[in-house]
Amino acid sequence: MKISEMDGARLTKWAEQRIPAHARAEVGVGCAVRGSSVVITEVRAPWDGVGDWTSREVARLRYSDEGWLVDGADRNGRWHSRDDLPATASLDDALAVVDHPRHAFWG
Repeated sequence: MKISEMDGARLTKWAEQRIPAHARAEVGVGCAVRGSSVVITEVRAPWDGVGDWTSREVARLRYSDEGWLVDGADRNGRWHSRDDLPATASLDDALAVVDHPRHAFWG
């Protein structure tokens, strides 16, 4: 199932709300949709103000027959299935899993 435009808009709104307005010049959250999956990335400004922003993959949400599955990335950018996290019925529930501090997606 391809991710709908409505879900894409919800993802954009969720990403914008993750970072307070005063910190957006230094850090941001992005969502890249491809088919039935979403890659969530954290982007940061260069520490010395010179050069390009860097990005780190935080999580991948995949839609399957079971529902939304959440994968984590290792330091090399390889995806690993999080078998300890059950499939969720909605995109909002999957985003809540990524946001939950116990699951340690944000470092």
